[in-house]
Amino acid sequence: MNRPVEHKDLLNFHFLNRPSLSPDEARAAYRVSTPDEATNGYRSDLWVCDLTSGLNRRLATGGIESAYCWWHDGSELVFASRSSDAKPGSTIFCSINLFGGERETLFTLAYEVSAIEALDDSRFLITAVFSPEPEDPDGADLMIFEQIPFMANGKGYTGQARVGLGVYDLNTGEFRRLTPPLMDTTRVTLSEDRTRALLVASSYQGLKPLDNNVYELDLASGSLKNLSEGLSFTFKHAVWDRDGKKVVVTATDRRMTGANQNPLFYLLEDGTLTSLSPRLDSSLTNAIVCDSHYGCSELGGAFFPCRAGLLCCSTDGFKGRLCALRPDGLLKQLTTSVSAVVDYSVGKNRAVYVASEGLFLPELYLLEGGQERRLTQFNRPLFETLTLSQPIHVRVDNGEGLKLDGWYMRPVGYREGKKYPAILHIHGGPKASFGDVYHHEMQCWAARGYAVLYCNPRGGDGRGSAFSDIRGAYGRDDYQDLMAFTDWCLKNLTFIDPDRLGVTGGSYGGYMTNWIVTQTDRFKAAVSQRSISNWVSKFGGCDIGYYYVEDQHLGTPWLGMEHLWKESPLKHVDRVRTPILFIHSTEDFRCELNQAFQMFTALKVLGVESRLCVFKGENHELSRSGKPRNRLARLRAILDWFDDHL
Repeated sequence: MNRPVEHKDLLNFHFLNRPSLSPDEARAAYRVSTPDEATNGYRSDLWVCDLTSGLNRRLATGGIESAYCWWHDGSELVFASRSSDAKPGSTIFCSINLFGGERETLFTLAYEVSAIEALDDSRFLITAVFSPEPEDPDGADLMIFEQIPFMANGKGYTGQARVGLGVYDLNTGEFRRLTPPLMDTTRVTLSEDRTRALLVASSYQGLKPLDNNVYELDLASGSLKNLSEGLSFTFKHAVWDRDGKKVVVTATDRRMTGANQNPLFYLLEDGTLTSLSPRLDSSLTNAIVCDSHYGCSELGGAFFPCRAGLLCCSTDGFKGRLCALRPDGLLKQLTTSVSAVVDYSVGKNRAVYVASEGLFLPELYLLEGGQERRLTQFNRPLFETLTLSQPIHVRVDNGEGLKLDGWYMRPVGYREGKKYPAILHIHGGPKASFGDVYHHEMQCWAARGYAVLYCNPRGGDGRGSAFSDIRGAYGRDDYQDLMAFTDWCLKNLTFIDPDRLGVTGGSYGGYMTNWIVTQTDRFKAAVSQRSISNWVSKFGGCDIGYYYVEDQHLGTPWLGMEHLWKESPLKHVDRVRTPILFIHSTEDFRCELNQAFQMFTALKVLGVESRLCVFKGENHELSRSGKPRNRLARLRAILDWFDDHL
């Protein structure tokens, strides 16, 4: 007999990520991560799938494998290991043969490595973090910053660190850095003959600009050629086309809708850009938010040449699809059976991807010849024992003739004629999107007897740059959409008790939760997670504030501050009557802890019921990749607050 979802079911989830096709495209390696309550961490093991037979087997055991790094002749895999023997900041590389034998330690580098590629039998191209040596001669425990950004969520204080390239020679044990000290690299693509690399990077001192460049790096001589010098663009990715001569990029000039503007495909030739997709207005990433995948690659803006053309991931409405660029510059959807592709690897004839289908956690799939095939079902045995609440999709008029995508979930055990409390959930971003995928916290709410409401207001992804552009209108256009959706739900879903409404959200959703309780008393309880309360102080307080605040709110603390302050919940905090729980983390450098401190302090001074729950050692990703015990504690804290007040 099936049962409702419980918080602790999280401990039995299998998170698939980092798929990698072998060079002959006969196999795919991937990582399976599982929460481990005993160690309060995650076990991550390497698996391999034979794409002909569909047979899956665990390749490297022990729970300490970091990720695949490189296939060698289709028979050997080189990977980074999170061994307890490794010194902090160093990386141990191991290899294992697919057809037998134990793993072998190859070498250790005294750097935090994010990628490795083989140049030949003994030389490896390494992408790593390089930090300058401490300058204090007395050995004091201090940090010196001379640039912005000097911090990053999930990485802490980064100082003057740069991501760069180097070559390691297995025969000599020598490591040689290739990129200059001031260059910070975001993307690397090797040529087919492995003698050159295309880099998307920026070189700077003091202030990191939004403009960057595309470079060609000769791996033998180390010489760099700037292919985009003089162009004012944010480049996302760069590859050679199938003939290995022309360079194709994704980039945005940010002129129409700012930093969130969708990129286009361009041909980069002789220092000029020719658009390959002038009519395209789609984000080139999966923007479907979810709390039930972990450890995936960061592939926003990435694309890869294959037989079908240039393959990328894109968000269309509330679906995240693999797509190919058509000759007319628009995208052709290649995956239609799944709701959200969260990670992928592309070969010339095949692609493997991790994706959500229905109310199941993401599994591994194969795309070949236009056909999709699921390769794994790690999570189905658990999910087939659960009673889930099916999200029901609706289209709601926002009052201005714009149709919004929204969903409602009935409480598990719903009975006709009974009234239920409801929780309005607001996604982060704001350039993100809710979809119809499994969302653990929302299923937990429904299992506890709550109706769950959520929608995609203006500011979100999947509907073009104009829809996502709310610069200077935070708290106005998005608030109107959220309230219009709430009004529709109360009018049409008669099982909802209008006197028992709660509201919650994280990041931008936390900002909107703070904002909403300054504008209306209709919600009887609120949970504000990793939120924003003051755009003025956020300018210099987080890793992206120095450019994002001005871009989105049309001012700085010294010029146009009235715009920042007007859209800050703290300005209107004296209107709040709603009991509110704040959830934040000590290492959150995206929406810094001080944002919660300010709002919480004001409410205490004003005598409004409030509580602040701070998770030590966690960052902005607490709900998605936090330590298992902390994730469970967060889920309990939210439901306890709503249970007490609704």
